[in-house]
Amino acid sequence: MFAIIGLLITNNGLAQSINKTFYGTVVDSTGAPLKSVSVRLSTNLDTVTRITDEKGQYRFKNIKGNNLYITYSMLGYQMASKSLFSIEARSEILVPTIELMPSSFFIKDINIVKVIPIVFKQDTTQFNFNAYKFRKGALLEEALKGLAGFQVARDGSVYFNGKSINRIEVDSKPFFGGDVLTATRNLPADFVQNIQVIDSYGNDTQQTGMKDGDSEKIINIILKEDRKKIYFGQITVGGGTNERYIGSFGINKFNDGEEVSIIGSINNTNTNLFSFGSLTGGERDRSLLEIGDYSDPTDGLNNVNSIGINASRKIGTNTNLNASYSFVRQENSTEGFSELTSTYIGNTIRRKEDYSINTVDLNHRIKFDMETRFKNKDALKVAGNLWFNKQIATNTKDTELRNSDSKNLGTYQDSTTQENPNGELEILYSKFFNKKGRKLIGNLQLNSNDNNRKEVARESYQVYDLSDDRPIDTEFSQNQFINSKNITSSSKAEVTFVEPFFNKSLFEFSYSFDITQIDAIRLVEDRLINNPSNSINYVDSLTVDYNYFFRSNRTSLNYQFIPNSKFKLNVGFAVQPLLLQGKLPREEVEYKYENVNLIPSANIIYRFNNEMDWQIDYKGKNNQPNFHQIIPVIDNTNSRNIVVGNPELKAEFSHRISTTFRKTMASTGQYLESNLAYNIALNKIVSDKRSIDNSTIQETTFKNTGGYYDMRWYYVFNTPLFTENLQLDLTGNTDYYNNLSFIDDRKRTTKQLFFNQALQVRYQWSDHVESVVNANYMLNNAQYDIPYRTKINAHSFLAGVGAKGYFNDHISLGMEMSQRFNDGYTSTFMNINPTIMNAFVEFTFLPNNLALLRVQGFDLFDQNKSMGFTSEYIGNDVYEARNNRLGRYFMLSLNLRLQKYPKKK
Repeated sequence: MFAIIGLLITNNGLAQSINKTFYGTVVDSTGAPLKSVSVRLSTNLDTVTRITDEKGQYRFKNIKGNNLYITYSMLGYQMASKSLFSIEARSEILVPTIELMPSSFFIKDINIVKVIPIVFKQDTTQFNFNAYKFRKGALLEEALKGLAGFQVARDGSVYFNGKSINRIEVDSKPFFGGDVLTATRNLPADFVQNIQVIDSYGNDTQQTGMKDGDSEKIINIILKEDRKKIYFGQITVGGGTNERYIGSFGINKFNDGEEVSIIGSINNTNTNLFSFGSLTGGERDRSLLEIGDYSDPTDGLNNVNSIGINASRKIGTNTNLNASYSFVRQENSTEGFSELTSTYIGNTIRRKEDYSINTVDLNHRIKFDMETRFKNKDALKVAGNLWFNKQIATNTKDTELRNSDSKNLGTYQDSTTQENPNGELEILYSKFFNKKGRKLIGNLQLNSNDNNRKEVARESYQVYDLSDDRPIDTEFSQNQFINSKNITSSSKAEVTFVEPFFNKSLFEFSYSFDITQIDAIRLVEDRLINNPSNSINYVDSLTVDYNYFFRSNRTSLNYQFIPNSKFKLNVGFAVQPLLLQGKLPREEVEYKYENVNLIPSANIIYRFNNEMDWQIDYKGKNNQPNFHQIIPVIDNTNSRNIVVGNPELKAEFSHRISTTFRKTMASTGQYLESNLAYNIALNKIVSDKRSIDNSTIQETTFKNTGGYYDMRWYYVFNTPLFTENLQLDLTGNTDYYNNLSFIDDRKRTTKQLFFNQALQVRYQWSDHVESVVNANYMLNNAQYDIPYRTKINAHSFLAGVGAKGYFNDHISLGMEMSQRFNDGYTSTFMNINPTIMNAFVEFTFLPNNLALLRVQGFDLFDQNKSMGFTSEYIGNDVYEARNNRLGRYFMLSLNLRLQKYPKKK
C-alpha cells in the first residue's frame, strides 16, 4: 500500500516537474473548425491565453502544474470550459475536441473595447482604421504616417516595409487611374474602414493563379459603409512671403460604387496632386533613406497647375467602367554647378559647369478600363492609357575643361521643343470552365510612342595653353538645328492554358509573341554655312534614316505543386528565339543578330506557420539595348562630348536568384522581412570611352562584355516598443556592384558599395501630443583600377525630429527639424551640413471644425536652397553637382471642408 502511494507521489512529482504541451481543436455544431476562438488555460502555476488558427487548433507549450482549467469563448457562441487533472509523464497531451454552440440571446448594448489593428493574410496586410485615432479632417496621407511600416516622403511618395506604393484603388476600383497622390491628398482618413496592402503580380496572375515575376505593392482602400454615399470636397487658398501662393479644390460624389471626382490646384510651393507629372529640371529618384529629411526634395523653382476628373460607374449587373483625365502644367527654373572628372591613361579631363535650365512641361493623360463578366462566366477586361507630353526647354552652360596641357573655355546653349504622344491598350479575355482550376487566358498588348524633337544647339569655345595662358587655337563655333522623329510601335500577344494535374498540381502552358519596331529619322542642319540660294545645308555624316526591328517568341511550361498549406513549388522552362535587326535604307546596310535563350525559372515557398515563410526565386530575363545605344549616327551636338551608337550590340541576358524570409507576429504587431539577391548579366552593354589625343574632347560608344554581377541585401523590421504608442521602424540595405566599362579600349572594373541604414521612432505621448525621430546613414564607396587605383568614400548622416501637439479641440502646433552631415565627397561644395526647420500653427473653427486656418514657416534657417545634391561614380567618371531649391517663406492658408449626405429616398 505504501509502495503504491509512494509510486503515485513520485509520478505526480515527476509529472509536475515536466514542462508539458497541451493541444486541441475547437469546432462548431456542424463540426467545422472555428478560427479566432479565445482559449484560456489556468493551472496552479500558470495562466496562458491562445487564439485558434484557421484549422481551429490551439497549442500551449511549457505548461507547469497538473490541475488544468480551460475556458473557450468567442463572440456569437456560448462559452465552454474543460477541467483536467494530469499525472501523465508524457510531454504532449491531447485535449478532447470542444464544440461551441451558437448563442441566441439579445444584448442591449455592445461596447467594443479594442479592435485588432493589423491582420496579416499571406500576400495582404490589412489595417483597421477603427483601431486608430486620427485628427478630425486629416487626409489619408497624414493617417498613413501613423501606421506601422508606412513611410511618407515630403513629396508624397508612399513606402510600405521599404517598398514604394505605385498604385491605389478605392473599393477595388482605380481612383484617378490608380494615381497615388490623388488618393492620399484628397480622401479624408475618417472615410476609411480599412486599408489593404497587397502584393500584386499583375492581371495574368489574378486570372491563372500562377505567381510569376516580381510583385508590386498596391493599396486597396475600403470605405466605411456610411461613406459610400456622400458628397464631399475641399477648398484651399493661401499666400505668403517671396510671392508664394497656393490654391486647390476638390469635389467628389460617391454613390455606392459610382464615383465622380474633380480636383485642381495652382501653386508655386512644389505641391503636386498627381504622381505622373514630369518634374524635370534636376528631378531625380527618391530614396526611402531620405524620409527624415524635411527639406523640399524638388530641384529648382516650380509653378504647378493641375486639374483632373475621375468617373467610375457600374453598367448593368456585370460591367464596371472607370475613366480619368489629368492635366499638369509645370514650369521649372533650375540653376546649379557641377564638376566632372574623367580619368584616362596620361590624360585627366576636368569639366566645370555653371548652368541654367528652364522648362515648361505640359502633360495630358487619359486612362480607362472596363471589366465585364458574361452570362457564361467568361470575363473580359479592356484597359487603355493615352498621354501627351510637350516640353519646351532652354539650357545655358558656361563650361571650363582642362587637362595637364590646356584649358577650354566656352558656352553651350540649346533650345528644345519635344512632343510625345503615347498610347497603350491591353485586352485580356478569360475563358470559364466547369472544371475547377482549368483556365484559358488570352492577352493582347499594343503600344505606340511618337517622339518629335526639334533642337537648336549653339556652342563656342576657345583653347588656351596652360604654359603661357594664351590662345593656341582659333575659336570653335557651331550652330546646328536637329530635327528628329522616332516612332516606336510594339505589340505582344500571349495565350496561357492552365490545367489541374491530380489534386495538388497545376500545369501552365504559355506562348507569347513580341514585336518592337522603331523608325527613326534625324536631320542635322548647319546654320553657320552661308548659302546664297537659301537652301538647307544638311550635314550628311550626322543625318540618319534608321529602321530597327526586335522580335521574340517565347514558349514556356510551368508546373505548380502544393501538397499542403506549408509548401509550394513552381518550376518552369522557356525557350525564347529572338531577332534584332537594323537597317540603313539609304546606304543599303543591314545589321542582324539572332539568338535562342533557354530560360529556367523556379520558386519555392515554405510556410513554417501562418506567420512565418521563406522563399527562393530564380529568374532569367532578356534585355534589349535601348535605341540611343544602337542608332548608328555620330551625335556631336555637344562637340566636346561626342556619342556614337553601335548597331551591332547584342541583347543582354541576366540570371537572378534571390531568397526572402518574412515573419509576422500579429499578437505583438511585429514584422520582419529580409531579402538577399544575386544577379549576373551575360553580354552586358557597357560604355566604351576614349579621349582625343592632346585635347579635352571625349568620344563614347557602347559594346557587349562579360563579368558583370551585383549583390543586394535589404531588411525591414517594425515593432512596438514597451507600449503600442511607441513604434520602431528599421530599414537597411547593402548593394554591391561589379560594374564594367572600357576606357581607351581597356576593360575597367568599378567596384561600388552602397550601404544605407534608417531608423524611425514614432511616439504617441497621449491624445494631445505625437512625435517622430529619424536617423539615416548612407555610404557610397567606389573603387576603380585604371589608370591607377582610386577609392572614394562619401558619407551622409541625417538626423530629424518632428512633433505635433493639440492644445484643445481647435488649436494645434507642429515643428520639424533635420540636420544633415556630408563628408568624403571629392568636391568641396558637396561637404556642407545644412539644417532645415519648419513650423506651423493650425486653428479650426465652424461646426464640426470644417474650417482650418494655418500659419506655416518653411525652412526657417533658409538653407534648403543649397540641398540639391547629385553624385555619380561610373566608369572613369566622377560627377558631383548642386542645384538650387525653394528657400525660406511664410504662408497663411485657409482650408474649408464640405460634406453632404444625399437625401434618403
